[in-house]
Amino acid sequence: MIKTRIGSNHDFLQLTADVAEGGPPRFLLAELQLHGLSASVRVVHCYATGFADLAGFFQCHVDDWRGWDGVRTWESLERELKIDASHQHGHVQLRVTLQRFQPDWGNDGWTATGDLTIEPGEQLSQIAQEIKVLATGS
Repeated sequence: MIKTRIGSNHDFLQLTADVAEGGPPRFLLAELQLHGLSASVRVVHCYATGFADLAGFFQCHVDDWRGWDGVRTWESLERELKIDASHQHGHVQLRVTLQRFQPDWGNDGWTATGDLTIEPGEQLSQIAQEIKVLATGS
């Protein structure tokens, strides 16, 4: 298993890929832990790109570490995980949304959203590198 933790020791998004078969993972387990909140979902990959677009999403923030205007968004194929990124006051702000949809009639499932702050330098570079490894499975 390959794990990546985004955030601090107490508030974080952890992504876990089971790559026992080798190669890129078919899904990730996304776990959001915040003060008083714990949520997790299974995130399905895009058939054409796997999770390479997630790795690219974080790499573009490393490349633009001095900042950017507006909000950049990455969303998984089936919308279980959404990450909005903005650059504010010298930090990268991530708004993470996990969703679980229920197939039963009359039960819409749930949504959990939380904010994480990360440093645009070494911390962001380390996260981008770990997600690249996670996305490729090696």
